[in-house]
Amino acid sequence: PSWNSEPWTRPLDVQVMGAEKESQESNKKDCSELKKMYEACFRNWYTDKFLRGVTTPACQDEWEDYRECMVESLKSKNLSHLIDR
Repeated sequence: PSWNSEPWTRPLDVQVMGAEKESQESNKKDCSELKKMYEACFRNWYTDKFLRGVTTPACQDEWEDYRECMVESLKSKNLSHLIDR
């Protein structure tokens, strides 16, 4: 089917899916650099330390920065109920 680009002309399920996708994309844009920094740190720790028997935790600062960004992003979209407590 072909729908007009106006939201009121599309079925509700298409509108909801679009809103969810927009929200996910927005979260990605807001926190993507912090996520990349955490993932790079974790990858390095895992391959260079953990696999060699060094189990001392690392990357806490990167994790906290990324987590804080995601929490704020969810709160700004009135989705704070999704945050684990």
